[in-house]
Amino acid sequence: MSCLALALASAVCLVCVTPAHAELPRTPLPGELARVGDADSAVIWLAGQNGDVGMAVVAKFPHRPLVAPRFFLKHSAEEVFLAVAPDAQPLPAALRSRESLTRTSSQREQLRRDNAAELATLPESFAEQSSSLAGSCTAQQKTWAASIYGDPTCGQPPAGNPVFTATVSDYYCEGCENPLGSDEPNACTPDLLPCDRVRRNSTSVRLRTTSWNGPVTFQHSGHSMHFAVHNCSGNGPVTFNFSRTGWSGSGSVQLDPLEMWNIRAGDFSAANAAKKVTMGQWTVGRPESGSTYDFNAMSVDANSGATDAITACGDIITKYSMEDLTIPACHGNADVALCNGTNCNNACFHCYGPNGCPN
Repeated sequence: MSCLALALASAVCLVCVTPAHAELPRTPLPGELARVGDADSAVIWLAGQNGDVGMAVVAKFPHRPLVAPRFFLKHSAEEVFLAVAPDAQPLPAALRSRESLTRTSSQREQLRRDNAAELATLPESFAEQSSSLAGSCTAQQKTWAASIYGDPTCGQPPAGNPVFTATVSDYYCEGCENPLGSDEPNACTPDLLPCDRVRRNSTSVRLRTTSWNGPVTFQHSGHSMHFAVHNCSGNGPVTFNFSRTGWSGSGSVQLDPLEMWNIRAGDFSAANAAKKVTMGQWTVGRPESGSTYDFNAMSVDANSGATDAITACGDIITKYSMEDLTIPACHGNADVALCNGTNCNNACFHCYGPNGCPN
C-alpha cells in the first residue's frame, strides 16, 4: 500500500539508533532516566527539553499496561513514577519537583490507588493470541489498543482521511473527572467552592490507522505529542521511529508481534488545571502559535510483508483552552468568580503549608 503521510512542515530526518526490544533488561534508550516493569508491561522515562520528561508505556497483547492511560496522560512524570515504581527504587533527580520534598507516603499510596482505580476500568481480559500470520488486527486487538492508548478512536478504521483535527473537552471541579485545586505547600491558592468549574478544550491533529500494511509517516508541529504503534501480526518486528525537536528521547525501537508502545512528550501542563490554580492561573491555556511549537514526527518501517499489519495512532496537541464556567453567584460576588486576583491578601485566597502565605 502507498505511504500514508502528512507533512504540514518541512520534512525532518528521524534520529536513528540501534533498535531495542521491550524485553527488560536491555540497552537503554537515548536519554533514558529510569524504567519499571517487565517484558509484558513497562514504563520508561526519557529526558525531554527544558526540564520536561517524556514517557514510554510498553505493553504486550493481551496484558494490561503498568499504568492506566488516563493516569499516564493526566499526571506528571514524577507522579507516574511514584505510582508504579517500587519503594526501593529512588526517584531520579530529573523527575524531582518542589512537591517531592513534601510528598508523604500517604500521598504516594493515593497515587497508586488512583492508578489502580483507572486500571480497573479497562477490560479485564483478552483472549490469548499467538503471533499468527493473519496479516490483520483482530477485533479484540483493536479494542485492546484503544484501551492502552486511552481513546476509543484508536484502533477504529477512519471513515475518511486517516489524518484529521479533533477537539475534546473535559471538566475540572469537585466531583468531576479531574480535581480543581492544589494542595501545594506554601502556595497562594484560591479558596475554591464546590460550584467552581473549569472546562478544558484540547485541539489536536490526529492519525488513526488500523490493520495497516506498508510504511506510515506522520509529521506535525505542536505543543505536545502522543504516538503509539501496535504490531498486530506478521513474521517479525516492525520499526517505530519517533522524534521531537530538541528532545533527547528521540529514537527508534523494534516492536515484536503483539507488542505496543505509547510515547508521550512535550508540554502537558495545561492539561492539568490543578497545576494552574495557584494565583488564579487555571484559565491559562496554550494557544495556537507556530513560534512556540516543536516539530513532531513518527514513522513505521519494515511493515510491508504480505502478512504484516499494525495499528498506529497519534495526537499532536496544537491548542489548549481553559474556560472558567463558574457563575458569579458561586462566590456571592460578581467581581470574584474564580478569584482571579493576584494578591495573596485577597479574601478569596488562602495558603497551604506550615509557613503561611509568601510575602
